[in-house]
Amino acid sequence: MNAAEYAGPFAFFRRHYNGDYSLGRSYWVNTLLVSLFAPAIGIMLLPWLTEEFPARYGSIGVLLLTIFGVLAWFWAVAGTWASAGKHVQSGGKSGWATVAKVMIVLGALRLFGDIVNILPTLQEHARVASGQQFGPSTKLEMRADGRSILLSGGVNDGSAEQLDKALQIAPSITTVVLASDGGWIREGKMVAEVIRKRGLNTYVEGSCASACTIAFLAGKDRAAAPVARIGFHASRSIGAVAKAAPEETAELRTIYRGAGLPETFVDQAINTPNDKMWYPSHDVLLSAGVLTRRSLGGETAALSTVVRSKAGLAVDFKKVDLFALLAERSPKDFDAVIEAAWGKTQQGATDAEVTTAARAELTAALPKFLPLASDKTLVAYQSLMQEELEALRDRDPAACVEMAFPSGKPMSILGNLPQELIKRELILMTNMLREYDSSRSIKLSQQVIEQVAQRAAASMTQEQLLVFSDEDIRRQSRPALSCDAAIAFFAGLNAIPLAERGHAIRVIYAAH
Repeated sequence: MNAAEYAGPFAFFRRHYNGDYSLGRSYWVNTLLVSLFAPAIGIMLLPWLTEEFPARYGSIGVLLLTIFGVLAWFWAVAGTWASAGKHVQSGGKSGWATVAKVMIVLGALRLFGDIVNILPTLQEHARVASGQQFGPSTKLEMRADGRSILLSGGVNDGSAEQLDKALQIAPSITTVVLASDGGWIREGKMVAEVIRKRGLNTYVEGSCASACTIAFLAGKDRAAAPVARIGFHASRSIGAVAKAAPEETAELRTIYRGAGLPETFVDQAINTPNDKMWYPSHDVLLSAGVLTRRSLGGETAALSTVVRSKAGLAVDFKKVDLFALLAERSPKDFDAVIEAAWGKTQQGATDAEVTTAARAELTAALPKFLPLASDKTLVAYQSLMQEELEALRDRDPAACVEMAFPSGKPMSILGNLPQELIKRELILMTNMLREYDSSRSIKLSQQVIEQVAQRAAASMTQEQLLVFSDEDIRRQSRPALSCDAAIAFFAGLNAIPLAERGHAIRVIYAAH
């Protein structure tokens, strides 16, 4: 067909496809331009889609551009192939036609290889385009205290909108509790904006990692329970397994810098591969400004939210051997523990307040069982108490003081202890109840009590003795000093020769 015979809006496309442009024009201009057209659109369109819309729109854009690019390439090379045939027919050199066809074949092989290589990426884009998220469904739970809300699951498309709507219904909320292993960076920024514009605090009880950290850093006051973990790593492009796009890495770096984190901290976070996770210690998080303060744990009403009845609470408590034995050995003491915990639960109290009330009743009940346990259990228990006080001193001296000299102050003692120590304590307390034997009862005299106390206090300084023995002085002293005084007394008791130690410990606990 002659050029004059092509008319209409699709004249160019028809003419090229039929091979009616010169070979040079078809190969160097038409095919080259088409090859550049799809990537050019992607460069202009995709950043806008991923920034302004949920992730699925960006993935839809990638898939459509890929399909368009492949179809356009086939149209372009089909026309060039036809042009090469007509080039020879019109008297052109066959060598150029052959070179053009060889290049098309090589290009087809390369295209096939590229498609095979990017197939996993396209498959993940297809899943995202259909609505699949990186994490489980986002869930919101209003806590019974009326002051906190739990956001758990993935930081998914729509998470920010869900949170914003929930906060509109509950304007009394002051803290967002985050429990998420991450999700989309864009949604993390949007959740952060919801938190920031309302001046809310953020708190972590279990784990907050990846994109969740973006939301966490928006909190006005930021804290985490002693056993909580906050994790950082590099971002990941869709379908890239462990590789982040440069623009996403730059965006994450900008976010962390904007939160005021030190450059060394940001580097460590960004340089941690996406398939790994960096969980800094709480000391590092505090020094970097990720946390604004140290928490003793149990600051929200998680227990009060999930427990529906006193009977249900009792059933849950009895799942622990210690409380099951207490219910069996002393129903009255067990009822007192449940009554105290349930009373706080009904008030929508925080976990620390609930556990402190229960622990106070348990602590009051244990002295009647402790002196009647075996020497072996007494010695092991006393040694453990010293280890726990030392562990608490390193975490927070105030928690150490509360354990050594209980005042009823709401504080998650267990939350500040390493899990290994907690497990040993439960085992030993359970042994006390199991070994309870009234035949181990001893008659005490003031003289015997004073002798044992003097042996335990032999290495204590005068200042430690004053703090240990006088509550008024202790109340005015630094927590670290009171903690050290308690540790010194416990260490003195544990230094008594093993053959005498069990009896000495029995005397001390029987006296109280």
